[in-house]
Amino acid sequence: MKRTVAMLAMLVVSAIAPVTALAGTADQQAYAGSHVAFDAGSNAVVDYRVDGEQTIDSVRVQSQSAADSSLGLGGSVDLDAAANIVGAALSIDARTDASASIATESGASIEAHDNGHGSLVVAADDSAQYVALNVSGDAERADEKRVVYETDGGAKATAMVVGEGNVSVTDSGNLTAAVEEDSRLVVRSYTGSRTDADESEERMVVNETAAASVYVMQQGDATVTDTVTYGRNTTVAVEERAEGRVNMTVSRTAHEGRVVIAQVSNQTFESAEDVQVAVDGEAAASASSYAELRRAAAGGDTSKYMVRQSGDASASADATVLVGVNHFSTRTVTMTDDADDDTTDTPAGTDSTAADDSSDGGADDADADDGDASDGESDDAATTSGDGPGFGGAAALLALTAVAGLAVARRR
Repeated sequence: MKRTVAMLAMLVVSAIAPVTALAGTADQQAYAGSHVAFDAGSNAVVDYRVDGEQTIDSVRVQSQSAADSSLGLGGSVDLDAAANIVGAALSIDARTDASASIATESGASIEAHDNGHGSLVVAADDSAQYVALNVSGDAERADEKRVVYETDGGAKATAMVVGEGNVSVTDSGNLTAAVEEDSRLVVRSYTGSRTDADESEERMVVNETAAASVYVMQQGDATVTDTVTYGRNTTVAVEERAEGRVNMTVSRTAHEGRVVIAQVSNQTFESAEDVQVAVDGEAAASASSYAELRRAAAGGDTSKYMVRQSGDASASADATVLVGVNHFSTRTVTMTDDADDDTTDTPAGTDSTAADDSSDGGADDADADDGDASDGESDDAATTSGDGPGFGGAAALLALTAVAGLAVARRR
């Protein structure tokens, strides 16, 4: 009897063990974060969701050399034909608090970023790649390097090539992209609204004016950061994140300036209107348009920044801070929401910012929204002075009383 029971137990264990092993494998090939969830099949990333909304049915990647050989494609490829790629084998090989890395046998890497935009990046760092994206809903080609589409659930997304290559919509309504070596395909999702300001940021990414997007987010009681870089020669390290302050180091191998887009939760910055930016300890000037930011990043006399409040309640970041850093190689960018912060020096000529922008007239940019100062409120209006004739003892006493009241309020 005991022998029979033992044999039955062995049979049960042997039957369960393969199922358990398969379940473990399945878990390793699935990812579920605060915003992003997907499965990694044998040759495709499938059911890519952002905040519960499916934004991509599947993503397949294959090297152009392998696809040209297997599909019999020539040197001049119709991207409709590239939609038939089988897709290289892939697997999740690394996870962090806010991202997952997927390795492919084609030589490409895929990064899924668990931020409010659910950013998906296919990097063709070592060899040219084809990327086939199956999507639902309507897709429209905005230009050679951008396709905007809307899902059946109402979310919007933009697929864009950064570097050399192009992206197109197939006859069946899906997307295919040719991504050349050392270039990237970036998919940015909007489960809420996609604004004119978002479109301006997309153009800066495609034009390689924006080098990276940094997300400072709240996950439960913890603050986590995520960085999406749009080229292999840029790195961003968030060195400090605390209430009212973010400090990061941005490094580039090239000297030319670039824009860094930081999206910060309201747990860090209570009020977007009070945010100030310093680069290498020197106060950056406030900009009032995207065109002005680009001029600063194109070797301007000083770095400049612009702040806009997010109007999307579903977004993870409630303030967007765009910093046009005027040159590199390694720069320290500090963002604070404390107007009394004394760690920065005010640059000469800061008070001429408004006059500089008013004379711009958008002549260097065809984007209609880039000349709209409402996309970024200037912080200079908060800088007023009470020093002047007649500032006597009574006024001084009132000032001291106000400062004491402010200190008590902040301690609360």
